[in-house]
Order: sequence, then C-alpha cells, then structure tokens
Amino acid sequence: MGLRNVATALPALLRRALRGALCMLLALGAGAAPVLGALPDIGDPAGSLVPAASERRLGEALLQELRRKGLVLEDAPSQAYLRGLADRLAVAAGAPARSFTVFLVRDRSINAFAAPGGFIGVHTGLIRAARTESELAAVLAHEMAHVTQRHLARTFEEARRLSLPAAAALLAAALIGTQNPDAGGAALAAGMAGVAQHQINFTRAHEREADRVGVELLARAGLSPEGMPRFFERLAREQRLYGREPPEFLSTHPVSASRIADARARIAALPAGHEDSLEFQLVRARIEVLTAPEPAAAAERFRKTVARGTHPSREAARYGLALALLRAGDAAEAVPLLR
Repeated sequence: MGLRNVATALPALLRRALRGALCMLLALGAGAAPVLGALPDIGDPAGSLVPAASERRLGEALLQELRRKGLVLEDAPSQAYLRGLADRLAVAAGAPARSFTVFLVRDRSINAFAAPGGFIGVHTGLIRAARTESELAAVLAHEMAHVTQRHLARTFEEARRLSLPAAAALLAAALIGTQNPDAGGAALAAGMAGVAQHQINFTRAHEREADRVGVELLARAGLSPEGMPRFFERLAREQRLYGREPPEFLSTHPVSASRIADARARIAALPAGHEDSLEFQLVRARIEVLTAPEPAAAAERFRKTVARGTHPSREAARYGLALALLRAGDAAEAVPLLR
C-alpha cells in the first residue's frame, strides 16, 4: 500500500481493528432477547460493553498495523515533542502523564484521529498546516476529549438500548463516523431513518462535547484556547477563497459557524494562555523537511523563507534550511547554519 493511499487506508484499518468488538457484541446478543438492554452490566455504564483493557488492545492492534504498513513516522525528536505536549494536556485533564499514545502518521493531509484505548494519530500534514503550538494543541485536545469522554464506548452503550439489527446499523455508522460524523449518519439512511437521525444527533453531541472539553484542556494547560476556533476558521476560509476540496480535517470533523461561535463564547471567560513555542516551530520545520519528496527543493524553499524573514521563527527557518541541506548532501553550507 503506497503512502498516498493512507487517507483511504486509515478508515479501513480503524474499521478492521474495531470489527472484533462489534462481532463480540452481536455474538453476546445472538442468543439473548432481541433488546440489547437485557445484557448484564460488567462495569461502568460507558465501559460495560467495551472495557478499558479491551479498548487498549484494539488501539495497540491498530498502531501495530499502521507500523507494519510503514505509515508511522518514527522520528525521535518529533515524537518526543508530541509526547510532551500530549502529557501536558493529559495532566490538565487530571490523568497521569503517558496516559495517551500519540504517534505521527505519514500523510500530508490535514487531519488527526482518536482510536480506542488512548491512541491518537496525528498526520504530518496537520503539523505543517498549524501555524502555532496552540493550533496543534487545539486539535490534539479535541481528539483527547473523544478519548477521555469515551465516545466510542458510549456509542456501544447506546446500542444496548436498540434491537440487534438497529444496534448493528448504529455501530456500523459509528465506525464510519470516527472519520466523518455526517457520513456516519448518512450510512443509516436506507430503511432506518429513525435510527439514522438518532446517530446523527448522538455523534454531533460528541463533537460538541469534544470542543467544550478541548478548549477547557487548553486553558488548564496554559495554552491559548483561541487556537481552536482560529485554526478551524482558517481552514474553512482558505477552502472557500481558493475553491479547493475541503481539508480532510473539515471532511472528518465538519465545522459549522455555530460550532465556531460556541467555541468563541466559551473562551471569552478563559485565560489567554501561551500561543507558541520555539520547540513547536523547530519540529514543524523538521517534519516539513523529513516529508519533502526532494530535499533540494525543500532547501530552496527554506532559503527563500530565511531571506524574506517570513517564517514565525528565524531560528526554526535556519534549522529547516540546514536540515534540508544535510539531507541533500550539502554539509558545507549546512554546518555553519547550526552554529
């Protein structure tokens, strides 16, 4: 599977990793009454069908599959930065550090996704598109909120109240909805309009909750909550102005004007927080070079950026130029830039 196909592969891999849980659910209900609510409780309401340990195994299986396909960017400095940012948000959420496993996905599209068990995939294209640390942290906080609020497990719990056929449809839509909430509802339209509308409402409620929890996490972590609405607005504005296909993030996380307005209303009473960091800009430059098809072309782009002084961080721009030159085999020009 080529790297260019990762955008198509990820939903399939997510569905494959979760298919076992769906089969288990249906098997549990096959010999029981047609209403899943008759199944016994085996834990807290959100985890009665998908215990935390099982979610963790599902997430580990997904990450293993992505690594096997060569879709994970294994870069120690970038990974260390991302892990530190995730730990900062985790502590703000009242969870221990290392509660989340955050990894980089080799994909130039602007997106991120939450998988079961605290696993969060961040596309390299998202880091390149974010202009400040708070914008990257906003997306990370949104995805972490999906995990802390156990939205997938809650979808399974909701399915217990339905008949088996309706539950199967609801869960199938939920798997699609992990990548596109609107498509998740649309998948149910044929013959199950009532359940479809229920799932649409259920998933939109999850998105609103992730927004709310996400901006609160940013504020508690000392990061600017303004990063969330600003990043969403810029993506939507660029799509409108240039007539492009919407960024993948907007396709999988549809952002309405009301959602942006809600986010702005919430942050009005929150502290401003820290907007950016040199470490983020260094990692952003590093990822741009590591994912560039031609190091020489990347070096030329950074050379122009340094000359024009248009990069948010001169140090990061010089670092990006030096790294690109090293990868292009020009150590003589690169080494002085690193001094």
